[in-house]
Amino acid sequence: MKVAVAIITDNQQRILITQRPSHVPHGGYWEFPGGKLEANELAEHALIREIKEEVGIEIHRYQFLGQINHQYPNKLVQLLIFHVTQFSGEPTCLEGQLNMKWVEKNNLNPDDFPEANQKVFDLIPRLELIEID
Repeated sequence: MKVAVAIITDNQQRILITQRPSHVPHGGYWEFPGGKLEANELAEHALIREIKEEVGIEIHRYQFLGQINHQYPNKLVQLLIFHVTQFSGEPTCLEGQLNMKWVEKNNLNPDDFPEANQKVFDLIPRLELIEID
């Protein structure tokens, strides 16, 4: 399963995270917004579509950071990680998320995220190296 994942930063360099609904796998855990690619869909298109569906913002600028593979007992998850640096609109929970918040990167706790997201934290220090105009 391929999933487009967005590390969305605001002009204060905070990161947007959402809390998974309680009735889904890993319910209650925090996550970086994103979603599954549809058949034959490009990762970039899935990123733009999923972020609009999940949090209601239009992405204007992003950069691909890398791919992370995680093997759960019953499936392989491929996370395609993007850094979103420009967007319009005010993020809102649109797909049943329990909560949403902007967090300073130093206040992110990997233990609050699903197992597949753990390796995403290795990419976060690279965000400082990316120029944002």
